[in-house]
Amino acid sequence: MCKRIVMLATAAALLMISGPAAGKLKVVATLSDLGSVAELVGGEDVEVTVLCPGPMDPHYLPAKPSLARKLSRADLLIYNGLELEIGWLPLLIAKARNPQVRPGGRGELDCAQAVVTGLLEVPIGSVDRSQGDIHPLGNPHYTLDPRRVVEVAALMAERMAMLDSEHADGYYDRADAFAREVAARLPRWLELAGQAARYPVIVYHRHWTYLADWTGLNIIDEIEHRPGIAPSPRHVRDVIAKGRALGEVIVVSAQWDYQDAVNEVAQRIDCPAVVLPGQTGALAGSDDYFAFIDMICTRLATAAAELGDGR
Repeated sequence: MCKRIVMLATAAALLMISGPAAGKLKVVATLSDLGSVAELVGGEDVEVTVLCPGPMDPHYLPAKPSLARKLSRADLLIYNGLELEIGWLPLLIAKARNPQVRPGGRGELDCAQAVVTGLLEVPIGSVDRSQGDIHPLGNPHYTLDPRRVVEVAALMAERMAMLDSEHADGYYDRADAFAREVAARLPRWLELAGQAARYPVIVYHRHWTYLADWTGLNIIDEIEHRPGIAPSPRHVRDVIAKGRALGEVIVVSAQWDYQDAVNEVAQRIDCPAVVLPGQTGALAGSDDYFAFIDMICTRLATAAAELGDGR
């Protein structure tokens, strides 16, 4: 009987050592935006790994075995959802063989749950591949709206606290601090981006819908005729004609977009072209989420100033 009690006590101790309470909660985030927020919410109690680095377009991340190995050791998987990672995340989850992060697992967190009631560009009617890279659940780039990311941070804190109750208060406190910081910075961000909102904006890809939603940017057209498909010469000509008719226009793209088409449109309209970081860390100086939004708003204001100087 005594031997059985000792064995049970030893097993319990081993479980405690292997759990998050014995070390940092191992968090794997699919995107650098989510990874940055997870670091801010988790603080010193988490170890965050990002699968898709900032400069890489998350639509096209290769499902490398090295990424599956990172996922195999995760206590918590944080992902964007809305099928943004559909081309590679299910493959990585299958290869990782980590039941904690499989669909329905305690360590699987779809961050889109935090914003499901405020999704934009949800298609009406049937969707097929002839329409391009259409997301049937809605536009997935909600991390470009810091107001929505406040809700994501709160959801992260809730799940981290569930998995690591010893540090629950810290997770909730840091999520609240994140919300306060966003609220403090929002007026300045709106002031900067609002300068560009005075002009029509042409974007390369429908990446910026949520940015336009909170800043008031007036997006009038996309250089891509269909999402994810290189634009035809005829469509590019049509976009140029529209821009020339409007006069003062700003062209916006992410650093991973097809810049030859972007530059052709901007040069032929004779308007500023601004390259924005597609996600946190995509460009030097956008290394955390706050710096990421700072850079976007500052670059938009700079482009607006070029037009205001009477180019």
